[in-house]
Amino acid sequence: MPTYDPTYDRRVLRTWHLESGKTLEEVAFRARCSYTHLRRLRDVGGNPSAELLARIAAVYGRDVRELFTPDRAGAR
Repeated sequence: MPTYDPTYDRRVLRTWHLESGKTLEEVAFRARCSYTHLRRLRDVGGNPSAELLARIAAVYGRDVRELFTPDRAGAR
């Protein structure tokens, strides 16, 4: 049974962004966070709140659970 990493997968954020056609400025505004913070979360990573991740997912019309991927190796 796979385990789940409690951190989000920033690659998923990047994919959502590329597929959406939305600007980061638009997503940041609609998710009520700064452009700089959103860009950092997408490109570098970080430790965002679950509430912020849920707002970002909603802007993209996605389920926030998609940001969390199984840890296939079972190790961190």
